[in-house]
Amino acid sequence: MAVTLELAKKHLRVSHDDEDQEIEIYLAAAVDWTMTYTKRKEMPAGAEFAFDAAALLTMASMFENRESDITGTIHTEIPTARRLIDPYRLLRV
Repeated sequence: MAVTLELAKKHLRVSHDDEDQEIEIYLAAAVDWTMTYTKRKEMPAGAEFAFDAAALLTMASMFENRESDITGTIHTEIPTARRLIDPYRLLRV
């Protein structure tokens, strides 16, 4: 299963089409992050749901935190996204 624009919009609770282009860009970046983080070129068989969920969580964070600086809060990475795909990460020594 691959994350579609429709699924991404449902996850974000966005019902209009005004921000489709931005959502697609964030989704592509999130999918790229999952592959880069795990140091993989292809998604492992059987890991589709973990990678899709990690991409959705990462995309939602990018969408909700569009500003480069957030005043008065601490911005952190999403540990759940990492936990979902950590078992598939290739480690090199």
